[in-house]
Amino acid sequence: MSKYKIEVTVNIVECDEETDAKPIELEDGRYQYTINGDAGESIDDCEIGVLNTADPAIRDAIARHMEKVSKKKS
Repeated sequence: MSKYKIEVTVNIVECDEETDAKPIELEDGRYQYTINGDAGESIDDCEIGVLNTADPAIRDAIARHMEKVSKKKS
């Protein structure tokens, strides 16, 4: 039976970019969400930002994985 490795990296860095209305997908498949300074300095708002960014990334990763599994089994 196959084994699968799950890897996750989250970086929170200060920047001068405009805030985003929602997470955006970058060309390389990663997701990015720029939040305002107040949210970035609040543990609760920061956590919400991380979770909002992670959700589409997780869904896309699972979808890609399941597509590969499906092709492998057919």
